[in-house]
Amino acid sequence: MRVLIIGGSHGGIATASHLKKINPSVEVIIIEQSSVLGYIGSSLNLYLEKYVEHLEDCRTTSPSELLTMGINVMINTKVTKIMPEKKQIKISMKNEELMITDVLTYDYLVLAMGSSQYQTSFSQEAEAKITNYKSLPQAKSAAETLEICQKVVIIGAGLIGLELAESLSRLDKQVIIIDRMNRSLFRYFDDEVTSILLKDLPKNVELHLNSNVQKIVVDQNKHFKEVLINREKTITGDALIYAINPRPNIELVADLIDVNHDGTLKTNEYMQTSDPSIYAVGDLVSVFFSQTNVPSYIPLVTNAYRTGIIAATNILLDVKIPFPTVQRTVVSQLFGHYLGSTGINESEAPYFGFDVQSVAKTYNKASFIQEDLGFELTLKFIFDRTTKVLLGAQLLTNREAKLELINTLSALVTKHTTLDQILTMDFYFNPKFSNPLHFFNDLALEGILKQNK
Repeated sequence: MRVLIIGGSHGGIATASHLKKINPSVEVIIIEQSSVLGYIGSSLNLYLEKYVEHLEDCRTTSPSELLTMGINVMINTKVTKIMPEKKQIKISMKNEELMITDVLTYDYLVLAMGSSQYQTSFSQEAEAKITNYKSLPQAKSAAETLEICQKVVIIGAGLIGLELAESLSRLDKQVIIIDRMNRSLFRYFDDEVTSILLKDLPKNVELHLNSNVQKIVVDQNKHFKEVLINREKTITGDALIYAINPRPNIELVADLIDVNHDGTLKTNEYMQTSDPSIYAVGDLVSVFFSQTNVPSYIPLVTNAYRTGIIAATNILLDVKIPFPTVQRTVVSQLFGHYLGSTGINESEAPYFGFDVQSVAKTYNKASFIQEDLGFELTLKFIFDRTTKVLLGAQLLTNREAKLELINTLSALVTKHTTLDQILTMDFYFNPKFSNPLHFFNDLALEGILKQNK
C-alpha cells in the first residue's frame, strides 16, 4: 500500500509517523514544496527572546529523521495537480535550471498543506508592506525587519499579537496593538483574567480596542508609514504586523473536495473527505468544539497531531476511531503571568445556546503550613446553570508549574463533570505542597453556593 502525504506540516508528519508505527511495511511519501518540515509557526518569538539561536532549529523533525523511520521525503517538490479518478498526482521539482515533472500513484492521499496567514482586504500595495512570519522564510525576513524598527504596529490583540508584543517589548521596541473587538484575548479569556493581565502591560506597549483599521498608508519610498483607524485617528510606525489567525491552504483541492463555509475541507469524523481515498488533517480541517457539537476552525499544533493520528489509524485499521471533541486548550506566558484556557468562555456561551453561570476566585496560598510569598492563582469555572456541568475554565498565575492544572480542567470538561463531582473529587493533600481543600474542590463549592442562591 502506498500513502502519499501532501505537505510536511505537523499534521502530515504525525500522519506519516503513525502510519509507520501501525504498519512498517506501508509505503509513505511526504511531498513538501519547501525545504523545511514541521516548522513551528510561533518561533519568531523564541528567536527574538534568544531562546533559540537559529530559526532553522525551530522544527519538530528533519528529512533524515523521517528517512530513518522508513518515511520517504520529497522536499522542494510541488504538487501541481491531483487526479482522483486515476489516484494520481502530478509533481514538479526544480534541479538547478532544470524543471523535472513526474506522476505518482497512490492508494490513499492525505492532504496536509497547512495554513497561511490571513489575506486582508487591503490593496495589493498595502498588503505587500505587512510583515508576516508564519513560515520560515517569512520569519527570517520579519526578524531582519524588526531588528531595525523602533515602533511596531500589530493588528490583532489575540494570543498571536500579544505574544509578539511581549517579545518586542523586551527589546525596548514601542508596540501599538490594534483590535476591532472590545477586549483582548476574547477567544480564550473573560474579563476576570484579562483585567489582571492588562494591568501589567509594559509602558512601551499601547492597546487600542474597538478600533477598525480602514487604511494602510505607505510613503513615497513605498515603505509602511501609518494606519488609519476608526476614520479619524492615525497611528504611525516603522513596521506593520498582521497577527490574525491563519487560513487553510486549500487552493490545490478547492474544486475537487467538498469545502465548508469557513474555507476548511469537509471531512467526516474519521478525517475522510468527500473522496473516500483522500483524507485531510491539521489546519485544513474544522473540528468539533467542546459540548457545542459545532465544527470550528481551531488551528493548533495539538489538533494537527491528533487529526494525523486519527487519519493514519483509520486508513490502516479495520476498527475505525472517530475524532473526539476538542476543548481548545491553550497556555501562554504574557507580561509576567502564566495563563491557560480550556472549553467555552462565558462571553461566547450564549452564541452556542448555553445558559451559564460562572465563578472566579484568586488564591494567595499554595500550601497548608508554608507561605509561598507572592503566590497568586486566579481560577474561573464556567458551568451550565441547570446541570452544573463544567463547560470551560481559565487560570492566571505567577507560577509556571500551575499551568498543568489546565490539562486536568480540560479532562474534566471533556468528561462532562459536574460541580458536585468536582467538589468531592479525590485530590492529594500534603502540608508541604498543598492545602487540605484543593483549588478545584473549593471553587466548585463556591459555584454550587452561587448557583443555589
